[in-house]
Amino acid sequence: MRSILFFSDAAMTDSDNNAIFLYDGDCGVCSRAADILVKLDTTHDFTVRPYRSFREDELEQYGLSYDKCSKRAYAISSNGRVYGGAFGVNYFFLKRFPWSLLVILIYAIPRLLAAELIGYYLVAKNRYRISRWLGLEACRVKS
Repeated sequence: MRSILFFSDAAMTDSDNNAIFLYDGDCGVCSRAADILVKLDTTHDFTVRPYRSFREDELEQYGLSYDKCSKRAYAISSNGRVYGGAFGVNYFFLKRFPWSLLVILIYAIPRLLAAELIGYYLVAKNRYRISRWLGLEACRVKS
């Protein structure tokens, strides 16, 4: 079984059994969304961190890289399974009632899932512009 990411100066260890949610800490939309996820995670099942808080070699054990993480959010389950993009967001919400009902509905109706995937892609592709439009902390790194 893969070890779970633990946020310290040391290498990843098994001492934290939480699922992980990785996001782009240089993006206003992503940072705001991460703040919301932290507030919604009242049972503290997830550790929500910017992907750059890890060394790239730490991410590699999950098949991730800085390049991949710069393009979409990722959730890593406590057993090491990786969910990217809209599926990562869905994984988070699947653990949160009543949001889990919405996720189940999205998976039950293929058109909703397609709309969600397209919506996620469009927001991810334009998140730096959206950050500026909303007056959020703008991108510190150009996309």
